[in-house]
Amino acid sequence: MADVFSAHLIPVDCSQLQPGMYVAELDRPWLQTPFHAHGFLLSHAEQIEALRRICSYVYVDPVLSEHSENELFSTGLTARVAALKPARQLSGLDRSRHALHETSHALDAVVREARRSAQITLTAPRAALKELVSSMLADPDALPWLVATELRVGFLYRRALGSAVLMTIAGHRAGFEREMLDELALAGLLLDIGKVSVPITILAKPGRLTETERHFITRHVRRGLYMVRAAEAISEPLEEALLGHHERLDGSGYPRGIRGTHLPLAARLAGIVDTYDALLQDKSYSPALAAHDAIRLINSMRNRKLDSALVKTFILALGIYPTGSWVQLADGRVGIVRSQARGEPARPSIALVCTGSGGALKTDTLLWRPARRGDIARAVLPGQMPVSRRIVDAAISAAAHLAA
Repeated sequence: MADVFSAHLIPVDCSQLQPGMYVAELDRPWLQTPFHAHGFLLSHAEQIEALRRICSYVYVDPVLSEHSENELFSTGLTARVAALKPARQLSGLDRSRHALHETSHALDAVVREARRSAQITLTAPRAALKELVSSMLADPDALPWLVATELRVGFLYRRALGSAVLMTIAGHRAGFEREMLDELALAGLLLDIGKVSVPITILAKPGRLTETERHFITRHVRRGLYMVRAAEAISEPLEEALLGHHERLDGSGYPRGIRGTHLPLAARLAGIVDTYDALLQDKSYSPALAAHDAIRLINSMRNRKLDSALVKTFILALGIYPTGSWVQLADGRVGIVRSQARGEPARPSIALVCTGSGGALKTDTLLWRPARRGDIARAVLPGQMPVSRRIVDAAISAAAHLAA
């Protein structure tokens, strides 16, 4: 997925593609395909055959598609083609990909509303997140894999989508019921919605903030909660998470400086998720950490700033080497964690990418699991490895549908 998509795009099974349709997005990154343009009109059979070989489904833009005056576009497509029903026809990774897509453009609509009038509606994100939570329950590794390897969106969107996925995964591991998981996912998506009111010059400032600038940052919590409250009557866990995701057990957080057991459970979980996901991102004042290193830092905050039991649950949910993170093995080979071994957080399945020098492997990409502690030498960031984009894309594409 290359961007936050327009909400009018329609998913169409590749078996139903017809000349005249405008393909706006694929079910996988463009870099993993021979197509160079981000969007094109289907004008000949060779294009359609190529798409059928590569993709399961694509997203068609009915506005840019060519059609005659008498064709009906009431569903966004010509009457001869039925829109794909994702919940029924998609499975596994494709279902998670579609859920992430739908949540992306629902979030885009919310952000646009917030920037335009500070008034938002939650119907679309709630509906999209229900499918996202369902896909996570069916395959806990698919969404983290997609967020790490395929999601290409701006900072605010990436943080929101990543936090929604993390809140769902951690909440499920903690044993929350489905209704609570839906609320936690929505909380993750909206944790930073109040930042649309913060000037970009402050958000991007590399140096120390002034007192006035700090006020603009800290007030995003209450601004966001105000927008969500104005949209509809919200549940207590949703409110607790939004208001408390910057609070800390030692009282050092904001906006209220709550400490200890006075900090609600949803707020404690949101604080862990928000802190961890922030550590993964490059910021003007701080470089990104590898996921394993971020896990270690989160673990060091137990009992002091973050709830010890929830941190343990969080690590068990994500693994010591989280899905989608890069690692280097003791023999020098480099890979991306594809899935977790339930009950064995230190032994994930790893999709091998390249040699230690960045060259192609002599064998096809395969899934590998460490036999003992020490088989994984270290966590790495993708930019630290001298590997070509072509090798990375080929490995990701091959590993995407491999099962542990």
